[in-house]
Amino acid sequence: MSVALADHTFSFRAPAELAQRLKAAERTYVELAADARLAVHVSRELEIELQRRLRLTPKRRSSQGGMLRAVIEAFVTATEAASRDETLAEELRAFDADDRAGAAERAALLRGSAATRDV
Repeated sequence: MSVALADHTFSFRAPAELAQRLKAAERTYVELAADARLAVHVSRELEIELQRRLRLTPKRRSSQGGMLRAVIEAFVTATEAASRDETLAEELRAFDADDRAGAAERAALLRGSAATRDV
């Protein structure tokens, strides 16, 4: 993969799918960053992921290409994680909204069970 920055091109070896994942992450990031809460979440994910990658592979810090690859991989991974987290949160909110009757029924059963239990 080659990435042009200003007047310099950095090259590094990367899995073939990284370029596709980067394009998808760029689109996803624009969507996530439009919401302040999600922008903070993706920023935290990026910071954690970048620190992890640089700590686990210190040799990457010694080359510009290695450092750039770590940043790109961290960005892609963090954006994918934040997107998955938001999708899961939406699904949980939808389940919670749909399960009001079930929650009420479970609470009534628990109250009834507690009332009949010998303590």
